[in-house]
Amino acid sequence: MISRRGAVVAAVITALVTLVTSSFTVYFTTRAEQKQQEPSAGSTSTTVTETVTRSPGRRGSGSAEEAPDSEPATSGETVHLADREPDDGEMYWERGEVTVGKEKRPRALTMDTSCSDGYAVGYNIDRGMSTFRAEVGLTDYADSGDPVTFAVRVDGEPVGAPVTVRVGEVAELRADVGAGFRVSVRANPRDCAKSAVLIDPVLLP
Repeated sequence: MISRRGAVVAAVITALVTLVTSSFTVYFTTRAEQKQQEPSAGSTSTTVTETVTRSPGRRGSGSAEEAPDSEPATSGETVHLADREPDDGEMYWERGEVTVGKEKRPRALTMDTSCSDGYAVGYNIDRGMSTFRAEVGLTDYADSGDPVTFAVRVDGEPVGAPVTVRVGEVAELRADVGAGFRVSVRANPRDCAKSAVLIDPVLLP
């Protein structure tokens, strides 16, 4: 029969064999997994970082980053000056509806002229505009039968033919402004005529 001491020795040896076997098993299993995760010898992974430096676009280069034109494109549509603030003479002319020749004029500029001289109202000329046109008259409530003469100037120089009207009359005022920077209209009364009116002044292409 196996003694108690022999049984203990046998148990210890069995435990040591099991421990060593387990250690080898874990080691080789781990190595196999590492080899499976390693890339093959013939393949190399390379990451390339590209730095792109953009320079500001230049006008006329065709680049998508070209600087925009400094001037807006011309729309080709009529410009209604009575819808704008005048660039000159705003303090002398009042914008709003007025009755001339028994007809309401919603787009109008009205000025109470002095007894000796009228005042000009002026606007910058939009690019692409070639003609100034307006109707002129006196308000129906004007207290004088004396005429008022309207004249157009471009950059201070007279252009077109002056137009003279009396109360109840409406006439067209037209001038070529294509080569100019600013157009202005002056209403010159005789004696003490009142309330000269520009009716829907426009710039035309």
